[in-house]
Amino acid sequence: TGMENFLCAFTAPELLATLDTEYRIENPGNNNNNNCDNAKRLLTIWNRKLGRSSIPVLGPVDMACLSGREETSRYFTELCGRKVQCVVASDYSIDNFSRSGDGDTTTTDRLSNKHSHQFGNTSSGVKNNKGDTRTIHIVNENTVRELSKAIYGKDGDKQHHLSATRFRPNIIIDDLEPWAEFDLIGKTIEVVPKVVEKNDIIKKNRPLRFRIVSRTVRCAGVGVDPLHPELGAVDIPKLLAKHFPQHGPYLGVYAVVDNNQAGACGGTLAVDDAFRIVT
Repeated sequence: TGMENFLCAFTAPELLATLDTEYRIENPGNNNNNNCDNAKRLLTIWNRKLGRSSIPVLGPVDMACLSGREETSRYFTELCGRKVQCVVASDYSIDNFSRSGDGDTTTTDRLSNKHSHQFGNTSSGVKNNKGDTRTIHIVNENTVRELSKAIYGKDGDKQHHLSATRFRPNIIIDDLEPWAEFDLIGKTIEVVPKVVEKNDIIKKNRPLRFRIVSRTVRCAGVGVDPLHPELGAVDIPKLLAKHFPQHGPYLGVYAVVDNNQAGACGGTLAVDDAFRIVT
């Protein structure tokens, strides 16, 4: 399917930038009815201008439940005026479907168990992780500053600068030279916690590690700053190619949790933790 079939930052950046979202996972509980799993996955959406002290425009809804996903689908369908369907990895994806004249899927949709969606508009993270959609997006704040200075000059003000949040990262790193994150591709980095918890002492030989798998190609989805949508759109891919042609339309890297190496495991990452290269 093409990108026009998805409501996302690529297709509706100004619209989605007006929303502020929170997604949290609560501890497993007695939540086995209504096609739910045992953990609550709660999505809450606010009008960004009104702030989180206002009444949410949606939620919290439990995305682990079919009813929660259906309520989310209805909300976004009404918001954008086009049919929106929420799909999850454990649910299904639409494969080889036909369309009616208004662009909605028809009753001849073929539903398959294949799932290839991920957060973002590119499958590069998936391809480099053997089809696993659980990729992590890392952005180097110094790279963003370098691009911002090239566009707006070193004296850019608060209204004329790029922020790392524009690029939708899961993790923002600093103390790394601009573009040096590209040198990490193919390497494994390990978390060095700023604060060592008791559980970390027990598991001191099992650090949290990430394998850097590829660069992140940029698109029109990052043209609007979600924190300042009133500033309008900026053509980031074009500006990257103009000011840094050696890097093309790339900014950021994809990573995956590395559970393959001896002693490695999943874990917790906190603000102000550090990284070190291990391989």
